[in-house]
This record gives sequence, structure tokens and C-alpha cells, in this order.
Amino acid sequence: MTNNTKSIELTQQKGITILTPMGDTLSYRDIDVQREGLEINSQLKSTEAQMVIVDMSRSNYFGSLMIGVINSFGQTVKQRNGQMFLCGASDEMQAVLKVMKLESLWPHFPKLADALKVARAWKANPN
Repeated sequence: MTNNTKSIELTQQKGITILTPMGDTLSYRDIDVQREGLEINSQLKSTEAQMVIVDMSRSNYFGSLMIGVINSFGQTVKQRNGQMFLCGASDEMQAVLKVMKLESLWPHFPKLADALKVARAWKANPN
């Protein structure tokens, strides 16, 4: 297990926050993933982020802990009329998101470039 290692990379691209889980949470301690999720949510709130993309391409599968953390990011931006997009999820992960009905909350795109294009358009005209 990894200790004190970032499980989620955070980058910014022209006002869009990109969060990239760095593999499945099995590689990390639950408490570290939860703490990091809280820190990122706090940062999303303090920066008043409205546009978030979660790039899921670094792992074929994410467990319930990581899915819960990702969902919390979406809820945070939704509270300020923002939007979260998902991209790069494997076929298996897309099936899980569908069963959990999360694909109806957070649109999924095959690649980061696709999600960025839609996020930029949404940001320019959120209605």
C-alpha cells in the first residue's frame, strides 16, 4: 500500500479543473483517499470551481470508495450551478456507472479532448 501518495492528480486548463484518479483505490489506504477527497472538495469550494472533468483513463476499474469521492466532486460543483464530466472510463467502468445511474448525472466522453471541448462550450453558454 502507498502511504501519503496522491491518489488524484489535480490540474487546471483555462478555468476547467481536471481531476485524474491515479489508479484504483486498492493501491491506497482508504483514509488517505477520503482525506484527499475532502481536500479537493474544499479546494473546489474555495476556488468556486464550476467546471470539473474527471479523467478515468488511468485505471480499468474504480471501487465504491473512489466512485463516492468522484460523485462528491460533482455534487460540489452542482451546488454552484456547475457541471462535472467524466471521460476515459473503461467499458467495465461505464457499465458500473450505468448500474449506479451516475451516467445520467455526469455525462461521459471517450477522451479528455472530447470532454474539454464540451466543457468549454458549456462554460461559454451554461444555459
